[in-house]
Amino acid sequence: MTNTRGRKPSKTEERKSRVIQTRVPQDLEDTLKDAAEKQRMTVSHFIRHVLEDTFNLVDGIVHDGSTLMENASRDAKRLAARARGEELNEEDEKQILLDEVDAWQDVIVNKPSSCLGCNAELKRGAKAYRGLGAKADQVVWLCATCIENL
Repeated sequence: MTNTRGRKPSKTEERKSRVIQTRVPQDLEDTLKDAAEKQRMTVSHFIRHVLEDTFNLVDGIVHDGSTLMENASRDAKRLAARARGEELNEEDEKQILLDEVDAWQDVIVNKPSSCLGCNAELKRGAKAYRGLGAKADQVVWLCATCIENL
């Protein structure tokens, strides 16, 4: 039997599985206590929220930085080609668009379009694949044959 120091035991699903302890300077402890008090929560809950928010923020920054780097790389390739007096050929442009796609969604076409890969006409009611990516305003379509050749 565990010692609950006179308290009613918490429900199993409410118990935390791990405890992490750390030493902090007095001024940081004071800051944490003051901030927790202003939020009307325990220091433990406050620290947990701060850690969760920090990790979510860092994940968002890493994702946004990765997307920014990909876009900058693509734009740099286009600018470099133009600076050399070259125009990107159609295949290079297609590859740049395909590289921007994060995932493919199997859909039924409502508005006629064409396949980026083979230029086949995609009529209303046809099964096709829509590219999902960072640029919502740029729609990329592939037919069933081209999606198999990726």
